[in-house]
Amino acid sequence: MQTIDLDKVIEACFSDVETRKKICCDFGIKNSGTPPDLASRLVKSFDQIPPAGHRWEDRLDNRSVFRAAVYAIGSNSRKWATFLNHKHQLGRILSDYDPASVSKKLRSGQSLEQEIKECLPGQTVKNDSQAILAWAELLGDGPPYYDGLIELRRKMAASPQVKDGEAVPMVAGVLGLEPNKRINERWPPPSGLETWKAPGMGFVLACEFLRNLRWGTFKPDRHITDKLDKWFPEGAAGLKGRAVELAEVIGAQSKALIEPLQFSLLGMQVSPAGRHINGVDNLVWVLASYIEKKGSESNKSYVSG
Repeated sequence: MQTIDLDKVIEACFSDVETRKKICCDFGIKNSGTPPDLASRLVKSFDQIPPAGHRWEDRLDNRSVFRAAVYAIGSNSRKWATFLNHKHQLGRILSDYDPASVSKKLRSGQSLEQEIKECLPGQTVKNDSQAILAWAELLGDGPPYYDGLIELRRKMAASPQVKDGEAVPMVAGVLGLEPNKRINERWPPPSGLETWKAPGMGFVLACEFLRNLRWGTFKPDRHITDKLDKWFPEGAAGLKGRAVELAEVIGAQSKALIEPLQFSLLGMQVSPAGRHINGVDNLVWVLASYIEKKGSESNKSYVSG
């Protein structure tokens, strides 16, 4: 079976001196060592791969969830390096990602929206800043949100139609979709939540949110889908039937669910064995963002097998 040739991806990212320098500068990593050394530092900077001994069932507090949500929203329609340049200021504004403190400030009449906007330049700044504040309100005085996510994933994985690894993108689908009666009946939100719909997130950002919680899945944004479509031209189409089946389990059949689900499944399928899929995604994303940009790609093959 054909898979992504990650060695070629790493070599392409770090073989050119100037490109290597820019990537290292943008991500705040040390520019020394071999391409695999640099790739390891780069992936580590995303902080999406669980450390040894970590289990996804291990409980997280609402502060950790809030940080994961803010980082996902911060990646929306802007360069990741731009967000990184503002993340410390944003953390200060958001009380070191303490949603209870932020919620208390909002209830007292304090407005944080303009300060947040200054940290999130770009076309989506208004919606992103409002989504961050909505997350603070959601988590501020609520029960542990992550406990509900654990239960949702367990129920998804326990469905007889769901195979290993498919539950995570399915959870992203539930978080990213506008609720309907079928979804609410099959996957009722925990006490304290009216809906599973994640503020400011569709399927793609919901994947990023879950990856920030160190759950494994491909985030099918335009950079990833463009590369997967180019490298595996029949891959996504071949998984449409499976995506439709899983969408039926979720309780929806919208294009906004099925298409990104196809590419999440494809990313998992073509990731090389022995590599965490979040790290594979990180490296392919950097390749697509810095080297193999859409419209100016090389003819180099990044596929093995």
